Amino acid sequence: MKNKAISIFIAYDKDSLKEIIATIDKVKLCDPENTEIHILHKGILDVEREKIASSSDLVCVFDDVGELIPMDGTEYYKFAIERLTSSPRAIYINPLRAYEINVNELFACELGEYYVGAYHDTSFDSEPLSSYTERVLGISHYVYANDDCAVINVAKIKGAYDKFKMFFEFAKFSINAPEALFNLTFKDRILVIGNVDSKTSFDGVAEEIDSENSFLNKWNSEKRAKDRIEVINKIAEFEKNGIFDQDVEDDVPGRMIMPDEIEYIKKKPLDKLKASIAFNMAKRFYYKLEKKKMVMINDEVDGLENLANLDTGAVITCNHFNAMDSFAMHWVYLKSKQKKRKLYRVIREGNYTSFPGFFGFLMRNFYTLPLSSNHKTMKKFMTATNELLKTGHFVLVYPEQSMWWNYRKPKPLKPGAFSFAAKNGVPVLPIFISMRDSNVLGPDGFFVQEYKMHIGKPIYPDTEKGARENIDIMLKENERVWQEMYEREYQMPLEYITEKQSEE
Repeated sequence: MKNKAISIFIAYDKDSLKEIIATIDKVKLCDPENTEIHILHKGILDVEREKIASSSDLVCVFDDVGELIPMDGTEYYKFAIERLTSSPRAIYINPLRAYEINVNELFACELGEYYVGAYHDTSFDSEPLSSYTERVLGISHYVYANDDCAVINVAKIKGAYDKFKMFFEFAKFSINAPEALFNLTFKDRILVIGNVDSKTSFDGVAEEIDSENSFLNKWNSEKRAKDRIEVINKIAEFEKNGIFDQDVEDDVPGRMIMPDEIEYIKKKPLDKLKASIAFNMAKRFYYKLEKKKMVMINDEVDGLENLANLDTGAVITCNHFNAMDSFAMHWVYLKSKQKKRKLYRVIREGNYTSFPGFFGFLMRNFYTLPLSSNHKTMKKFMTATNELLKTGHFVLVYPEQSMWWNYRKPKPLKPGAFSFAAKNGVPVLPIFISMRDSNVLGPDGFFVQEYKMHIGKPIYPDTEKGARENIDIMLKENERVWQEMYEREYQMPLEYITEKQSEE
């Protein structure tokens, strides 16, 4: 049978026949020409099959999920949907909760890039359930979703069934296991479309939070690289103490760059040749990483026109969380087709002087502007940076002044980037990179992050204000824009877990 545009999935239970028919009655008026009903079951009497099929004029399909879902409980049946339809959209409805749901809202939901649309479960916003989502599942309580009703972007969820089975076989959940697995399987891919209160019981929550065998503790212990867990713990410690401008991992030790050993702007033929070679080396390296799915960048860019339409030099700011984010920035620069304007990167001194081999060649030749502990070298740095900005090129600065591995929140900003812009009369272009778990599990036990680029509107200095005032205004506006991007993308407020907050 050819799938229609929307498939409605309802899990069958012999004691819920009345509710199933009532649910079908609710959906049949929404879009009958494009809708078919799927009844998920593990054996159903012919007489009940006939009652359901005759309850409406909608096409009705009966799917036996016994082989796909061997575990007990109709709440697990939804995880078979990926294997049962090629309709572009599917809607899952628990017939016992359908009375609480606006079905028209489900039909109208536009998922965009999200895999699933579901209702946030507000009962998990309070302790101890909020701690359960974060300490047992590793998911913010702000986006913890109820699994009774969901809109599913069928084309996007390929691989979700295997992910569900992996999590199910790895750990046991004492609190609403199907819902916990739903949130883990679709982590970062659930669009919150409203709120419900499931009135979930607190029973057993404290024991599971403290258990060494709870999901996240066990996953960290058995699946994840020890050094990455140490980094994550150190990030939490730094955030708690309000230390945002220090790297959590040891930097490569470097030596001082002397003024006679560097020319910041590539003007000599040999320097231009090395830069061209470095560019091609970096491009090939990135394509290898992309092919192996070690780096993943969403092809859709929010606000690409803000970069593509710049007709002056600019200071570009970006959050810094991984050595690979530099490749993401160059990727979006190329995508903007700003062929007349080169992208230079401000880097730390040790990166320029201490990396050997391939990465060392890139650091020294791929349009980098290394800082220096030598006063005279820094004068050359400032002169070159000013010249680049005034002649229409881009200078990328990481104004957080620290790199925290896969840290998703924007950190407080330092004024240096904004000083460059204010003193040269050029705009700051704020770029924020968000991350989502992909379905690719990396060798370190973490899912490879899929990056998405968000480009804000240029922030121009006010010609009637002095440099100091402009620096402060532009910095605060950059922070505001990043916070807005963070909160929109992650569907939660920007909050830092500082010592003061944790004591409260």
